[in-house]
Amino acid sequence: MSDKKQKKVVATQVQQKTPTDGISKTGWKIILLGVVGLVIGFILLSFTNPEGNNWASVVSPTVIILSYVTIALGIIAR
Repeated sequence: MSDKKQKKVVATQVQQKTPTDGISKTGWKIILLGVVGLVIGFILLSFTNPEGNNWASVVSPTVIILSYVTIALGIIAR
């Protein structure tokens, strides 16, 4: 194989994405969505009462947990 062809093959191999390239753009968007969900969840948490028997006491933990799951999915997304 000539030097030009060999260099072209090497350059093509370098440009290809590998699984260890980091977080993709889609992953960052999903992570951002999860962070926004966390902020909303903690704001909802401020509306709970000490007895824990109102709507915010039920909704806010669910939103917070789903937001953490969303962030995890964003980290592993391709």
